[in-house]
Amino acid sequence: MKRPWTQAEIQALGTKPDADVGRLIGRPGKAVWAKRKALRIPDPPSLVRAWKESEDKIVLSRAIPEAAKFLNRTVMAVRIRRRKLIRKLSPGDVPQLLTLEEVERRIKVPRYDSKEQEEKVRFVDGPYSPPMISIGGWLKCKLRDDLQVGGYSNGLIPWPVALGRANQLIVCGDLVRALKTESRLAVSFHFGISLALVSEYRQKLGIERYTAGSMRLFWRNIDLARTDEARAKLSKKHEGRGDTMKPEDREKLREIQRRPKSEVWKHKMAEHWKRRFAISGRPEKWTDAEIKMIGTRPDPEVAKLLNRSLSSVKAKKFQLLQTARQSAPTEGIADSENS
Repeated sequence: MKRPWTQAEIQALGTKPDADVGRLIGRPGKAVWAKRKALRIPDPPSLVRAWKESEDKIVLSRAIPEAAKFLNRTVMAVRIRRRKLIRKLSPGDVPQLLTLEEVERRIKVPRYDSKEQEEKVRFVDGPYSPPMISIGGWLKCKLRDDLQVGGYSNGLIPWPVALGRANQLIVCGDLVRALKTESRLAVSFHFGISLALVSEYRQKLGIERYTAGSMRLFWRNIDLARTDEARAKLSKKHEGRGDTMKPEDREKLREIQRRPKSEVWKHKMAEHWKRRFAISGRPEKWTDAEIKMIGTRPDPEVAKLLNRSLSSVKAKKFQLLQTARQSAPTEGIADSENS
C-alpha cells in the first residue's frame, strides 16, 4: 500500500533536486519527480549559473582569460561556452570584419594591464596588420597551402582563421614576419594564441629560437638581475643560512687544491683527455671567416656549412652578442632598446 503524501513532504518538492528530496523524505527519486510534475511544481534552481546574453557578448569579444576574470567564471567554463557559441553561429551571424583603420587603431593603442606588462610584450618592429579579406575568401597559408577564411580571431591583432579550424590561424603575411622578429611572449599576447602554438609555428617554419624580440627580453632580464633591488632581494634570501662546511674542512680543501700535482696525476688526466678527444674530436679554433658567417643565415645552415655542431654555433653566437653588448656605449644600448 502506497504511503500518502503529507503536507510537509509536498512543501519540500522543488526546493532541492528530486534525488536529494527523496533521500530526505524516504521516497524514490522517480516518485518525487512524478509527484512534482503532477502538481506542476517548477524544477529546482540549477546549481550551475545560467549564461546571460550580455555575458555571451563578452565571451565572443574578449580573450578567454580576460573574459573569465571579468565574468568571475573559470577559464574552462568560458572556453566551453565560447566553443558552443561559435558552433551556433551561422554564416550570416559571423561578426563583421574590422576596417583597416580600426585594425591599425587597435594595434597602435593596445591594452596593457601595467607598465611592466607593456615592457614585456611590446614589439621591436611593426605595426602588423591582418590581410583584409571577406569571410569565404581564400588565403595562402605557409603551413597548410590554400585555406578558406572562416572568420577572424579575437586577439588584440585580429587574424583570419581557417574555415572549421577556429583555433588555428592562417600563417601568412605579417604573422610570419612577427614570428621571425618578435619574442614568443609578444606574439602570443598580441595575436591571442598560446605559447606552445607559437613555438610550433616557428619550428615548422624553421625560424630561429632567439629572434630580435627574444634577445631584447633576454638582456632586459639580465639588466633587471643586476639592479640594486634584485641583488638586495637575493642577498636577503641567503641571509641567515648556515654554512654547510666547517672552517677547518674548507681550509683542508684549499690546501688540496693548492697542492702541486704529481706526474702520475698529470699522466692519468692526459690519458683521460686523449680518450675523450678520440671520441668527440678536439674542438678547432674559430677563424675570422667562420665568425663572419654567424648571423648571416639560420644557425642549422651555418653549422652544416662549417661542419660544427648546432650547440657550438649557438654558443659562439651568444658569446659574440655578449661581447658586442659589453663593448657598446651604454647610451647606444638604451637608445636601441627604446627604439
